[in-house]
Amino acid sequence: MATSGEPEGLDPTVKTREMVFEADALTVTPFLKVATVSRNGQGHMTFVSDEGPSLGGLGSAPTPLMYFSAAIAF
Repeated sequence: MATSGEPEGLDPTVKTREMVFEADALTVTPFLKVATVSRNGQGHMTFVSDEGPSLGGLGSAPTPLMYFSAAIAF
């Protein structure tokens, strides 16, 4: 078990973990999407994605490739 003050994820005695991510997406326009993602049924986060006008979108939110690029950077 993690020592006092340490997050559970830093416990060196834990050898395996299971995390389940669930995503639900809603199409608002052909390129504007709203997705809600949760981990293990908790911590719901909502993301909005859109393509730029040059690709037929509204440019109202980050593109899917922007999210992907940011994920790699983290």
